[in-house]
Amino acid sequence: MRKAMNYSEFMKAVDEKLSDMSEVEKTEWIHNMARTTNENQRIIFLNSLTKKQEYCLEISIKKEIKELEDWCRKVKDAEIYFECSGYEEYGDGYWDSDYTYEYSDIFEIGKELSRVFQILEGLLFQKEYQQAAALYDVLCSIPFSALDSDIEEWSELELEELVEEKLVTLDLKRIALNMMYAKYQVTEGEERAVTLYRYLSWDMCKNIKVEELFTVGPEELKGIDGFMEDWISFLKNTNGDQAGGLLSEACIYQGGISRLCEVAREAWERHPVLYHHACKYLLHEKKEVECIKLAMEAISVLPEKLLIRGNIADLAAKAAVQLEDTDIINQCYEAAFYSQSTLYHYLRLFELSDYQNIADRAVKYAKTLPENSMWEEYHKNKQMMVNSISKEHKMLLRFFNGEFDYIYEECKKDRITLGWSSNFKGTVVPLFILLLYKNKKITKAGQRLIDGIEYRLGSTEDYRQSFTDQFLGWKEKVVLRNEQYEKYIGWLKEEIDKRTEAVVGGNHRKSYYKAAALITALGETLESNGKLHGRMVTIEHYKKMHPRKRAFKAEFEQFNEE
Repeated sequence: MRKAMNYSEFMKAVDEKLSDMSEVEKTEWIHNMARTTNENQRIIFLNSLTKKQEYCLEISIKKEIKELEDWCRKVKDAEIYFECSGYEEYGDGYWDSDYTYEYSDIFEIGKELSRVFQILEGLLFQKEYQQAAALYDVLCSIPFSALDSDIEEWSELELEELVEEKLVTLDLKRIALNMMYAKYQVTEGEERAVTLYRYLSWDMCKNIKVEELFTVGPEELKGIDGFMEDWISFLKNTNGDQAGGLLSEACIYQGGISRLCEVAREAWERHPVLYHHACKYLLHEKKEVECIKLAMEAISVLPEKLLIRGNIADLAAKAAVQLEDTDIINQCYEAAFYSQSTLYHYLRLFELSDYQNIADRAVKYAKTLPENSMWEEYHKNKQMMVNSISKEHKMLLRFFNGEFDYIYEECKKDRITLGWSSNFKGTVVPLFILLLYKNKKITKAGQRLIDGIEYRLGSTEDYRQSFTDQFLGWKEKVVLRNEQYEKYIGWLKEEIDKRTEAVVGGNHRKSYYKAAALITALGETLESNGKLHGRMVTIEHYKKMHPRKRAFKAEFEQFNEE
């Protein structure tokens, strides 16, 4: 696939082509462009050929502006407003409800808004930038009032909400770009950067790239290179994820990957995400050696506690796998865990040659991590989030570190038989069943247990297959004593007895399948350890315990192996 040109590269190429064309060739090219222009674009094309572009308005611009300003005042003072009425809308579930509003536009605000933005675009193409910029700012930030006449309460709607509620049809991206273009024309230096950054934080400007600003408006913007340098300087000194993303984009525009790497080295304390973006770029371009070099540099300078350091280590590991560089893989797997102490990163350590010592040290480190998430503090600055794990996650790491007796003793203290979905025992009991199962092939019941574990862990879809493979790889390295097996299997029988009685005896029909999966997997585990017909005997035992529960007995059919 051919790589897309950015605006700067494109315009440079256009200028080079034009310089090679004669006046006759240019005229012929313009003539052909005019000939193939869509009918609804012909007036705009003609206007673009005049120095002072014309825009057809029914009455004078001054009068329109005065009326527009007066209309904005009425909106702001709630002299004109929407009416609404709310009602409770119920879904299928008992707690599934939402409060919904229906709106009526008694003052035809939507119709007027469409006309107003047409007038503003006219001002823009008349190059009345000062007035256009001021009015765009007002109209795009003004709140629109809505009165609930039933309860005599007021609420407010933003411009984006008017579009979402279908109270008006507007091209918000076009409006946003026009607004930013007008503001660019009437500001400069730091003021320009601050204002454009403010606009880009608005919902209506989401996903807009600064480069797109250069492709709108009646004339080419001047001083783009100077602005981009001001923009980079401003963003380097501005905190937050938005600033980091825009800074990465600006660096690539100005100087490609080399500029991004340069700024990453300068601004990593405020924007460590730049290292991540640069490594991702290099990996995508199949420049594995450069990716590893930059990533290892980042790993060495970034604080170990930063989560994003773990993401960078992951990228380097992918590059190292491509190059079959075992030493780098080992370093990156360890670095990733110490920055992001997830179960995925921990189980990956078992792929290393000296996994026993490495995994043991890793769990000792994990025990020292804070258990309270710093999400609230960093919700607008994810690149500065630090490593922390829950108490339950620490327990899981200890299980996979082979501390089975400790986990067993802790779970024995837990008397809960219902509510396993949010309880640690609901994860550990299936893990013990799978641990004791001796066959290598995962059965349908076993897969159901794994699916439940993944769900409780909040695993993403991409990680789910990895978890199954990691679990099987880890399990091959585990050695259990006979007395451990006897102790754990006896406890599992007791737990599943209690669980089945609570679920099936308590008529919790929606959870029958969960009990059936546990019972089937337990029987398969017993059979794999030498019990004759262990699967069938176990299932029949529980069916006889609840002979009238046909729905429960039917759940076992789904776990039959073909």
